[in-house]
Amino acid sequence: MKKIKLLIILLFICGCTPQPSQPKPQVIPPTPLPENDFLIIGHRGASAYAAGHTLAAYEMAVLMGADYIEIDLQMTKDGKLVALHESVVTLHNAQQAVADVTFDEIQLLSPGKEFDRNHLSYTLPNSLDLRIVDLSKILTYFGDRVNYYIEMKSPKVYPGIEEELLRQLSEHHLLNREDPIPKVIIQSFSAKSLKEVFALEPSIPLIQLYKFSKKAHLSKKELKDVTKYAAGVGVNVEAVNRKFIDKMHSENLLVHPYTVNDEDMMRSLMDLGVNGIFTDRPDVALRVRNDKSSTEIELYP
Repeated sequence: MKKIKLLIILLFICGCTPQPSQPKPQVIPPTPLPENDFLIIGHRGASAYAAGHTLAAYEMAVLMGADYIEIDLQMTKDGKLVALHESVVTLHNAQQAVADVTFDEIQLLSPGKEFDRNHLSYTLPNSLDLRIVDLSKILTYFGDRVNYYIEMKSPKVYPGIEEELLRQLSEHHLLNREDPIPKVIIQSFSAKSLKEVFALEPSIPLIQLYKFSKKAHLSKKELKDVTKYAAGVGVNVEAVNRKFIDKMHSENLLVHPYTVNDEDMMRSLMDLGVNGIFTDRPDVALRVRNDKSSTEIELYP
């Protein structure tokens, strides 16, 4: 009987002894971007002066002073990541999804020809010879002498695009570097896709894209979610307003409006406090930024 009582007491003591608490899973914060820099992002390169998403347009953007070249990515049927805005192209006199054609077929397109037709005053010599390029060729050509702002277009349509993008960036030694500003930024309209990238490689700053029909605004729930993985937001310029910018900044989110080509609008946005712009005209944006810097030096010597 004494043994039974002793056993009950031991069981009671063991049951009441506080168990060591399990460590909480580590929460990795998003990688930030410099707050004080006004970034000039060459939208598809310097696409006001050369056919967008061609090496010529990217090279021109760099020469014009762009901090980043923006690259839209689609994936072909044979798994090539190509720099292309459109998810549907005209081939063999028919509309076809990029996901349904090979890279060799994509090469039949002539972006220079279309550009010349629509931008006659900006035509470059030999622009008809320009071709759509794949990401690997862009990264090989420019290496680490430029910064890349990459958008994953329609990731739902391209299973595995996140892994393939990260593989190529790693292969070209563009990840986990110590540079004055991040070598690579990734953006998308797909929160799911960005979260997948964040889980695989949290060192890359991410930008959540939005397109608003009215004034830009995020609910408390949306803000709480986006701050878990993103360093900032990309917003259509028509929807940008001071209240939205101030709110994003209060949540440590940067604001990069798209696409801004008017010089007066650039100046207004800088005054509102945006952290950078997407533009087809990097040369104009650089002039605006330099003018503002000169003014500030004069005011605060």
